[in-house]
Amino acid sequence: LEPRAGGSSETLDADVVLVATGRRPFTDGLGLDTVGVKTDALGRVQVDERFQTDEEGVWAIGDVIPGPMLAHKAEEEAIAVVENIAGLCGHVNYDAIPGVVYTHPEIAD
Repeated sequence: LEPRAGGSSETLDADVVLVATGRRPFTDGLGLDTVGVKTDALGRVQVDERFQTDEEGVWAIGDVIPGPMLAHKAEEEAIAVVENIAGLCGHVNYDAIPGVVYTHPEIAD
């Protein structure tokens, strides 16, 4: 182990090691700034409650906006966006979307 702040390293014997990583939106290099779409410090596209960006006619959902990066969340957001574009009242009930933890090997079916 090597301390992040520096210092001497040490060896730790273990039977199992947990590696946990975060996820980030893949928005670098898309040219969002050239069309006026704003992102936050983490690179997430900023949208309003209707999933519309500050740029007229540009909508965003899924992994590029704040919230869990889950396909079933993006699917519900996509339906809501289409309803909003059609002039209806699209809405996502985030409380009804199950959370997920992915592991390898899988520990549940």
